[in-house]
Amino acid sequence: MNILSLDGVSKTLIGTPLFEEVSLGIEEGERIGLVGRNGVGKSTFLRIVAGSLEHDEGTIARKRGLRVSVLPQSPAAAPGMSLADFLLEGDSPALRLVREYEEALHAQAQGKAPPGAAARMEKLHQRMEEEGGFHLERRFASFCSEFGLAGPESCMDGFSGGMVKKAAIARCLASDADLLILDEPTNHLDLEAIELLEKKLLSSSHAFILVTHDRAFLEATCLRILEIDRSRVFSFPGDYDKFLEARRERWAVLEKADARREAILKIEMKWLMRGARARATKSERRKGIIRDMQAAALERPEEMGAFSSQARRLGKKILELKSVSKSYGGRRVFAPFSYEFAKGDRIGVVGPNGCGKTTLLSIISGDLTPDEGSVDRGANTLCSYYGQTAAGLPMDMRMLDFIRRHAELTRLGDGTVLDAERLLERFLFDRTMHDQRLSTLSGGELRRLQLVSILAEHPNLLILDEPTNDLDIDTIELLEDYIQDFDGCVVLVSHDRAFLDGVALTTIAFDGEGAAELYPGPYGEYREALEDERAERAVREAAAREAARRGSNAAAGALSGAEGGERGKGRARKPSFAEKREYEGILDEIDGLEAEKAKLEAFFSTGAAGAELEAASRRYAELGPLIERRSARWEELAALIEGDLS
Repeated sequence: MNILSLDGVSKTLIGTPLFEEVSLGIEEGERIGLVGRNGVGKSTFLRIVAGSLEHDEGTIARKRGLRVSVLPQSPAAAPGMSLADFLLEGDSPALRLVREYEEALHAQAQGKAPPGAAARMEKLHQRMEEEGGFHLERRFASFCSEFGLAGPESCMDGFSGGMVKKAAIARCLASDADLLILDEPTNHLDLEAIELLEKKLLSSSHAFILVTHDRAFLEATCLRILEIDRSRVFSFPGDYDKFLEARRERWAVLEKADARREAILKIEMKWLMRGARARATKSERRKGIIRDMQAAALERPEEMGAFSSQARRLGKKILELKSVSKSYGGRRVFAPFSYEFAKGDRIGVVGPNGCGKTTLLSIISGDLTPDEGSVDRGANTLCSYYGQTAAGLPMDMRMLDFIRRHAELTRLGDGTVLDAERLLERFLFDRTMHDQRLSTLSGGELRRLQLVSILAEHPNLLILDEPTNDLDIDTIELLEDYIQDFDGCVVLVSHDRAFLDGVALTTIAFDGEGAAELYPGPYGEYREALEDERAERAVREAAAREAARRGSNAAAGALSGAEGGERGKGRARKPSFAEKREYEGILDEIDGLEAEKAKLEAFFSTGAAGAELEAASRRYAELGPLIERRSARWEELAALIEGDLS
């Protein structure tokens, strides 16, 4: 069933058409990703779909009573706001009811309830049961617990950006909405939170449309891709990989058609240029066709120059960390850690929010002094630091002056020397923008300008803290290419799994308890090793439990033997007939459950919607724990029966 339709929708901002004549529909349960370069209007499109921004032309039809829940790109909590108050922000009937109920409860607890409060409280309680208010509160509590947030009365003033984002996600997902609108949902989240969000979206019956630069997240969650390109919105069925393939095919067709147009136009222009006298009598209709062909030239998107710069020569010593550690407020962020950097290092730093990743980068860059240990820096080492945000940039400075402050001339990797103006133009900042103040740029433009300033510095040690935040996918891919060709060392923190696997060759993993582990491989391999280790640990723990159970049974048998003679002394319990029958069939049962799970995963990829999708999602959520329980039971039975045979 169609829940929202756009027909001929257009929007212009500051004289620039962002998108024109957009016509499309969103179905129940549909999972949509929206992509496009920075500045093309992705966030504006989301606001129009959400109904918080008016469009200029066209019509939007929404299902009667459509409930929409929005996750903004940069959620914020008011000073002094509690987590409970933040979760209950919003104007939906359900949220208004829960707020009213909580306020009445608070007044009652404070002894400030007005006359007639008991009868009003009874009515509110009944409405909470009938309208799902208690269910909403339980969902809030469940999501907050799963995302590792503090209690509902905790003040959000001390929350990090990642914690605020998790609270906003809990608020968005807990609502009983028909359509979720998610603007950069993975920004500022750690990798575990991103993977949890993926699972929540995949098991949800909500329709959603999201904007993200995280290609792995797009591929995992979305079954339809919308692309905003040159003021048009194109729709591609399938996941992100299928979108890339379809886009290549579309451009190949367009390029072939444009080549035919140019060949015909060349012939027509020769005809048109056959002398002035002949030209005066030419057919006006044919001249009009030529003008139309000239105007129909394929408009190719402007390409950004490749990121490249000549790195300074590295000396024998680059940088060595010798047992460095750091504490804040008596809490040790990370224990003594040592590492000696070598030429060509590509190191990815991962771990939960607040574990010390940015602290480590600040120590490496020299912006922070460790409490213990030392940093030995080479004489020729020049470090450039690309921080998480554009905070701290001179926002009142002109763009051109900002780049000139870093370098008047920049030598690229191929030896080309560019002045500041040409360097900016290479990265799609045309000359009409060079006198703009940094304060007038979008978030994505600011981040791209920061990258340009790093090129101008010619570093040989590059430190990147969440570099993909606010960058579009095209720019991220160019940054990947730059890092792969970079002659110096690179240390980066990122939550973007595709980016990490594309550039990092070594992983430093923080566990959140102060320990850091060095793994000689990219993040994907580290995660696989971690999962294998967890599986092995689970098997060892199950074996230990079984050994303890056998010991307990043996002790019980010894006690029985002491009471009734030597007959039962030290004898382990024999499996019953029913347990033997269960053991014979349990592997087939587990295989059947696994096959059912795989079948549901294939069903999800078909783009089905409605009640059928909702039922399939509920069953899928049940299968994981069920398979785990039956597998644990198999281990228990196997230990019992194999022990009896031995």
